[in-house]
Amino acid sequence: MNRRPMAAIALAVLLALAGCSAGYQPSSAEPATAEDAESHEIDHLGYYDGYWHNDTLDINASDGLTEAETEAVLSRAMARVQLLRGLEFEEDIEVELQTRAEFREESDDVWTEPGEGTRRLDNAQFEALFLVGPDEDIVDVRSGNRGGSVLGFYVPGTGRLVLVSGRDPATLNNEYTLAHELVHALQDQRFGLDSLGPATLDSVNARNGLIEGEAMSVQHDYEDRCESGEWQCVGTGGGSGASTGSEFHWGVYFAGFFPYAEGPSFIAHHRERGGWDAIDAMHGDQPTDAAEVIYPSTYDTDAYGNATVTDRSDADWERVRTEDGPDYAEVGQSGLTSMFAYTLYAESAEAGSGAVIAQDEFLNSGENGLDRQRPFTYDVSYAEGWRADRLQAYVDDNRTAFVWNVTFNDRANASEFGDGYEQVFEFWGGQRVETHGDAEVWRFGENERFRGAVWIHRDGTSFTVVKAPDRAELDDVYAPAGAVEAAG
Repeated sequence: MNRRPMAAIALAVLLALAGCSAGYQPSSAEPATAEDAESHEIDHLGYYDGYWHNDTLDINASDGLTEAETEAVLSRAMARVQLLRGLEFEEDIEVELQTRAEFREESDDVWTEPGEGTRRLDNAQFEALFLVGPDEDIVDVRSGNRGGSVLGFYVPGTGRLVLVSGRDPATLNNEYTLAHELVHALQDQRFGLDSLGPATLDSVNARNGLIEGEAMSVQHDYEDRCESGEWQCVGTGGGSGASTGSEFHWGVYFAGFFPYAEGPSFIAHHRERGGWDAIDAMHGDQPTDAAEVIYPSTYDTDAYGNATVTDRSDADWERVRTEDGPDYAEVGQSGLTSMFAYTLYAESAEAGSGAVIAQDEFLNSGENGLDRQRPFTYDVSYAEGWRADRLQAYVDDNRTAFVWNVTFNDRANASEFGDGYEQVFEFWGGQRVETHGDAEVWRFGENERFRGAVWIHRDGTSFTVVKAPDRAELDDVYAPAGAVEAAG
């Protein structure tokens, strides 16, 4: 098995945070006349600020673009995005160019660090998924990942659009990323994205399945016209400076890449039935569970529910409360799948076994590499049938524990998950030390990455997972009428 994956697919991302906008300098091109419009046989959607979607520009991008050339490419790209998406921009947009070094220097300021409670909860959910251990910090992991993989970003409510260049000085060298971020600017102007606040991993992946899926769909249509020769395009090949190093975290990457992988199929499903009007309506009724994106026909149905966790900790273990947003986590099917997929590319513990899933169950690859439309598949068998989950974190001094409930549609799906989850434990060197009926206790050694003790109890279609620093404290974190004691 190939133990190292392909290079990470670089990201063009949306930031739900405040920032500052800059003014747009319009192109110097003259406005089109009525005769021009008639000769192009296209309505106003294919035209912006003096440029038509199919204009050919006298530009040599090999040595970088001048400011005037950048403005021309931007206006032409805005015309193209309008045409493909069927919506007009309401305001001008300016593109800010950064070198990758400049982006790395600024990125930690752009991605605002969460408060202590939010950070603990976030770490707990990624520990539950065997993506980060008790001594790791998800904030640091994400920061390290995006430094090498992000090609651009848009800040809702500000009009700020930044492209990350592989050249120094920075120049526009990826028209596809420009198109992607322009879709976010268009979404922001027409539907308002600045109200997207804190949410769970599952609900963020769900709503981004719509938002990023829409942007990826337009980007793919844009790419098709460029690659077919219908449109002249500049700066569409390489030169981004994006890379992954030995510290790149594939599991966290998979959890965040979900909207880009599954979103386009979700958009295609609903466009086939209602055109772009159906997508417009979804901005007022966004999907709330990532599974709705994986299985588009379940959107806006009662296919998914809510899990519950009862606080049963003693006085030493205090429930973690967040500074904003929900004070519980929900990882969803996308999170579960990332847990299994991570075993394809992570080094197992010394006592661990092979990867839990086969590569072709997660990777959609062919002769030409990964499928552009859907490179990863998040409906792996061990995660299918997810209905709901809820994780609550607890703190004692500087130590963290959690209680997690995962519920499936039926017993068959629950059994499938249980089999896969047990293999994940074994992969990371876990040892089953007690078994009593439907309850088990697992132990990870003090020197292992995921050190601590875990109690797992299955009740029909649901699993309750409790993790504490050691076996003796499982009861202190969660004592369901002595169930942990009974299991021991």
